[in-house]
Amino acid sequence: MMTFLFVLLLLAVSIMAATFVGKKLPKTHVAASRIRLGTPPKEVWDIITDFESYATWRPGLNRTERGPDIEGLPSWYEICSRHSRVHFRVVERKAPWRLVTKIVGDDLPLSGTWIYELKEDDGGTVLTITERENIHNPLLRFFDRFVICYYGVMDVYLIALAIKLGDSARPEHLSLRIEDPGMTA
Repeated sequence: MMTFLFVLLLLAVSIMAATFVGKKLPKTHVAASRIRLGTPPKEVWDIITDFESYATWRPGLNRTERGPDIEGLPSWYEICSRHSRVHFRVVERKAPWRLVTKIVGDDLPLSGTWIYELKEDDGGTVLTITERENIHNPLLRFFDRFVICYYGVMDVYLIALAIKLGDSARPEHLSLRIEDPGMTA
């Protein structure tokens, strides 16, 4: 019984410490990664805009559901588990060169956009993703900084895309800008 209480106390202190540190971290960051793929931009575009097929190649994603069009552009839900359903939408689309997606919702622990830019490169594609994120929840801010790393989600996406295309390419981190704690996106 004492061991259980000690573990419970240790867990509570760890969560409180992570939350305290998270409150001191900047809420806003902009990070960019790119990958060089041997596939033409049109083929890459077709895969990254086929939101309903994401679960067939993205790890950790159980399924997607088509959402309603918003301002004439598509939206979809990504379901990772029974309790995780996140709504995304397209805010800009210029095939096959530029795509901007955004998390939908007001009272979420984070908000942000992903900007996908595709450039032809010797018959292949250089895909750059720029993430602009504002993390409202201090505990999530701590995990995003120290556990996942600001590039983590982009890296998983880009590596999974390369694997889907039969490519061994790996992402490279281009830039990271962290804004002052008092600033918001």
